[in-house]
Amino acid sequence: MKIVKATGEIEKFSKGKFCTSLEKAGAPDDVVQNVCERVSGELKPGMTTSDIFRKASKYLVQKNTAAAARYNTKRGIANLGPAGFVFEQFVEIVLHELGYKTARNRFVKGACVSHEVDVLAWKDDEHVIVEAKYHNSPNIKTHIDHIMYADARLMDIERAHQKEGERGVRHTIWVFTNTRFTSKAIRYAKCRHMRLTGWNYPAKESLENLVNRYALYPVTVLPSVDRVSLEQLSRANMMLARDIAPYTPEKFAREFHIERTRAERIVSEAHALMYGNN
Repeated sequence: MKIVKATGEIEKFSKGKFCTSLEKAGAPDDVVQNVCERVSGELKPGMTTSDIFRKASKYLVQKNTAAAARYNTKRGIANLGPAGFVFEQFVEIVLHELGYKTARNRFVKGACVSHEVDVLAWKDDEHVIVEAKYHNSPNIKTHIDHIMYADARLMDIERAHQKEGERGVRHTIWVFTNTRFTSKAIRYAKCRHMRLTGWNYPAKESLENLVNRYALYPVTVLPSVDRVSLEQLSRANMMLARDIAPYTPEKFAREFHIERTRAERIVSEAHALMYGNN
């Protein structure tokens, strides 16, 4: 069966790959088998990957709310920008979990010009210049030109510190993206000893793995969060599902002016995702 990727490319549907994506979302074996068989049985030639994703999400919500939310993580992060959240802030949260202190949107003096840096991070004697490359589509890749640009900024900043005779401070560059890097971008970064964190890279420390490890699921993954409630959460800077989980439905509805029935569903989904009770 041929399906259409978001890029417009045609590829053969892989049932094994699709089933694995459900397993990675933490769905129980019986749910994986049920959803995989149902979606596979409904495939038609020319169906898009988005169509398949929507079908899988619909069936997962019926079977396991937490798995449905985790399955939506990549798209949920891509929806942070349109929802009014700032990807740099999400990157800061990840860095805090890794033990870094941070500052956002700071100007750093270079030898030639000053640079507005997305995030500054530091731990011990390590000072990190963080570039946060956000894409509002989970299918857009981060290319080598973004990595080379980040490298050039670091070199200009390092030259400034050398001129001023600073010693003992190690500056590094770290590029975060919510999607994938191209192979050339990864090859260049390795050559220049740059750190990259993307959706599937590096293997054990990818953004996907970090989100799952530290439960950094954005509120945009919760099935019952609609446009109105998302606007309210954005105004209150409630970015993560773990921020919602401690609320009672009554307090959540009252504090964020969300209709009671929807508030109950949202809080229930956050509980299922964070605490494992479905």
